[in-house]
Amino acid sequence: MIPRHSQPNRRASGLGLVTRLLTALLLVTVLISDSVAKKKDAPPPPAPVVEAPTPPPPPPPAKPEPSEPTPAQNLKLEQLLSLKNLPPPDASSRGERSRVIYPDQTIPLRFSHKNHLGRDIACDSCHSAALTSTSSRDRLLPTEEDCAVCHPIDRADPYKKTTSAPAACATCHVGVPKEAGPETPAAGKDFEALVARIVIPEPNLKFNHKQHLDKQIPCATCHGDMSKVDLATRAQLPTMAQCLSCHDNRMQSSSKAAPASPSSPGETKTGMLSGRTSRGPSPRCGTCHLQQSDGLLATRFPSGVLAPSGTMRGDIHGMDWKRNHRQPALNDPEYCATCHSQNWCQSCHNGVVRPLDLHGGDYVSRHSIEARRNQPDCGSCHRRQTFCLGCHERLGVVAHSSLPGSPPVSSFFPGSSRRFHPDGWASPTAGPGHHSWEAQRNLRTCTSCHREETCIDCHSSLPGGRFAVGKNPHGTDWINSGRCQSIQSRNPRVCLKCHRDGTTQLSCVN
Repeated sequence: MIPRHSQPNRRASGLGLVTRLLTALLLVTVLISDSVAKKKDAPPPPAPVVEAPTPPPPPPPAKPEPSEPTPAQNLKLEQLLSLKNLPPPDASSRGERSRVIYPDQTIPLRFSHKNHLGRDIACDSCHSAALTSTSSRDRLLPTEEDCAVCHPIDRADPYKKTTSAPAACATCHVGVPKEAGPETPAAGKDFEALVARIVIPEPNLKFNHKQHLDKQIPCATCHGDMSKVDLATRAQLPTMAQCLSCHDNRMQSSSKAAPASPSSPGETKTGMLSGRTSRGPSPRCGTCHLQQSDGLLATRFPSGVLAPSGTMRGDIHGMDWKRNHRQPALNDPEYCATCHSQNWCQSCHNGVVRPLDLHGGDYVSRHSIEARRNQPDCGSCHRRQTFCLGCHERLGVVAHSSLPGSPPVSSFFPGSSRRFHPDGWASPTAGPGHHSWEAQRNLRTCTSCHREETCIDCHSSLPGGRFAVGKNPHGTDWINSGRCQSIQSRNPRVCLKCHRDGTTQLSCVN
């Protein structure tokens, strides 16, 4: 049991504990405030020293590129004649060569360009004549003397065996026996008669090998990668697309003189086709193609007729070219004039005799469709009042039949089964099926069957007409219109067909 006098002692000890805690808390607060004040008054610590990186040395100054190649930069001849400057493969080098430009060849030889080029034999080792050739007619094939530089050829021993380069005739010539036998001829004329001759016709083209080599153009640019070819044929000759890759009037001229600036931003088509520009390789057709004495391109050769293939301009001269040449001719008449003269065009468009192959078979029975469309224009070749109407009259498909033994039959007053027009076609009152609407819309359809007199029978104001109707075909206030004055000023005789001179109907000219 706890005595009573212990309660005041417990209360006193509790108050002392609280006092001591408050004193400690106050002391901590004072210490913290003093520490913060010292940090504010203290100077900031010095920044760490960081050594700057050593800058790299400046690059050497770039050498200025010369505007024109110096002699040291020009390709040497051995570089032009090697495969080191082979251009990338181009689609323009593919495709069939023109047999008109490059006639068919006969090359009865065994030869591998691939093997020779693999032995680092340059092109001029065999084709030395190409270095000075200025014409496509020059013979550039290697001669027997050229081959004998490496091959010890001996005509007295056509079956010669060697340990180095082969020398037997059968090595290169097809059809020659490889070994001597009882039936093989001996060396001499009889043996040489077995050697088939090479036939390479002259190309119908101009080409200057020397000029191209002087312009630093490698052989492979025109002839392709010969390191993959055995016997070279027409397939290794340049195509027109390959030629136009340079002869496009865009390459800078190789001459040191600055080209004269054209008067207009773009070169005119006439200047390009005539070759009067000096910007670079000439794009003129006559630069490569043969020409006649009149300046036109030669198109007829023993190997065929030269015509556009259509790959350049879409102007292939096919079966339907006579019908569809109008738009290309309008787009670029100068291009057509490189091969055709104006007289050549007029032989069809203004000639007495037209080509009979212009229209297809059985055209008479279906020509009415194109005649109504007027596409192509029938009047460009035919006169309607003679050619068209003359044929219709002979067949009786006209207003007045001219068949022997047939009475005149009019479509206005039909008297037979040849009736063509519907009811009300020639009625005095204009209706939905009246001929006036068709005549105003397309008078050509009327003149294919009717002559001028057919219209005058009803529309003339002169007395003595066939029907004496006097129907005025002109609109209201025609005399005061500009159309009346325009017709009268051009040809007043047209008006005198229906009107008498001096009448009020001709007062629009006064």
